[in-house]
Amino acid sequence: MSSEWPLLTLEEAGVRLIDCDHKTPKAREEGYPYVGIPQLKDGRIVLDGARLISEEDFNQWRRKAKPIDDDVILSRRCNPGESAYVPSGLEIALGQNLVLLRSDGVWVYPPFLRWVTQGPHWWSQVGKYLNVGAVFDSLKCADITKFEVFLPPIREQKKIADILGGIDHKVLLNQQINQTLEQMAQAIFKSWFVDFEPVKAKIAARERWQAHQSAQQPASPVCYAAELEPESVDPELETRMALAAMQAISGKTEAQLARLQTEHPEHYAELRATADLFPAAMQESELGEIPEGWRVAPFSDLARLDTTSVKPAQQPEKEWEHYSIPAFDDGQTPAHEFGADIKSNKYKVHRSAVLASKLNPHFPRTWIPLVEDETAAICSTEFMPFVPLEESHRPFVAGMVTSAPFQSGIMMRVTGSTGSRQRAQPKQVAVMDVVTPPTALIAAYSKLADPLMASTARNISQSQTLAKLRDTLLPKLLSGEITVPEVDSQLDEATETAHV
Repeated sequence: MSSEWPLLTLEEAGVRLIDCDHKTPKAREEGYPYVGIPQLKDGRIVLDGARLISEEDFNQWRRKAKPIDDDVILSRRCNPGESAYVPSGLEIALGQNLVLLRSDGVWVYPPFLRWVTQGPHWWSQVGKYLNVGAVFDSLKCADITKFEVFLPPIREQKKIADILGGIDHKVLLNQQINQTLEQMAQAIFKSWFVDFEPVKAKIAARERWQAHQSAQQPASPVCYAAELEPESVDPELETRMALAAMQAISGKTEAQLARLQTEHPEHYAELRATADLFPAAMQESELGEIPEGWRVAPFSDLARLDTTSVKPAQQPEKEWEHYSIPAFDDGQTPAHEFGADIKSNKYKVHRSAVLASKLNPHFPRTWIPLVEDETAAICSTEFMPFVPLEESHRPFVAGMVTSAPFQSGIMMRVTGSTGSRQRAQPKQVAVMDVVTPPTALIAAYSKLADPLMASTARNISQSQTLAKLRDTLLPKLLSGEITVPEVDSQLDEATETAHV
């Protein structure tokens, strides 16, 4: 138990506090990351949105406080006590009102320090020394070094750090995998439906073929068959255009496609069938050039805006699956709350819905919820819930909402000042014109992207299970309520449940 462990101040435990410069360098378009309080999130450093500074300022700011592996960055203001550890190899400069905590390794195993600053006893120390201000609460540097912490033996600290660090690493790995999966789906959508690469590949292939035919038989009308008589396109030209589109779709070379045809003829046939869905010409439209046979239509032809209102407070004892803006920003994990704690009205979330934030759309938030219980799923009215008219087309609708043209369309339908409360107009967004391909292509993309979405959903579910386990074990391990050997069985059970 922790009562058997020594209780030492940070100073007594050899944890040094290193203060930062109390000024802010000039921001640059490119440069080195300067970490401020907003970059401390859930015990990690999140560089998204970090200020970039010049090399000269970077070196200047690191002269006094140069973070090294396993240091803990601690906030003294705004959200005093919030912390994040410095992972291996991360080169950053520290912003105002942040300090470094660094262990000398004698009493505190350096990787263990990050977990000390996440536990309930740590927050009791924050509360004890907190200076309540009219605008911001704060901690004094001199007081932080007086924080008292229970310290198990170093050998025990290493085991605890390994257990919690291993779980946390898997959660982080899942997040990175999901980012890759999302980028893959977005890249395919952009290639097919924004840049029209398979169509342009066919056009280029036809032009090369015609040039070759002109050089070989300048008087022959055959070389113009694709333009004069589309219904009687030369079979060789058809094959070359299909191969060009297949290369654009798959990223494979012609030699690799030939090998695919030999070794996996069924995959080759499926790829050829997809390539055949793309036309070989462009046409003018009110949104510029689009592939021939495609149309410009309102987004409502693909998905409906569902703003069915729900009043959770009327069912105070029911547990709701709440998709809120803060929950999105906090790792895209819905909050589970009782109706009694939810005061305002919400929107119903359909199982196949795609949520797009109308609040401050210059910071895009698109959420593809993994709804556990449709009767209990609700979202903030700051979201626009779009439900695909054809449920199997959800991946296409998600790709559309996430795409740059759609996000630009949202920005064009914003009201409010340039401050922090700009909002898009949902009814206008719901009917804005979008480039719409034939249903067969929508289905082909959705079939391709659906496994990526399914993998993302599994990883999110697994991460939620692991995060709950980590957060449950943390206070128990730090207090000695549970020992390291006792944790193994829980880890085995969680591993089996999460399919790690």
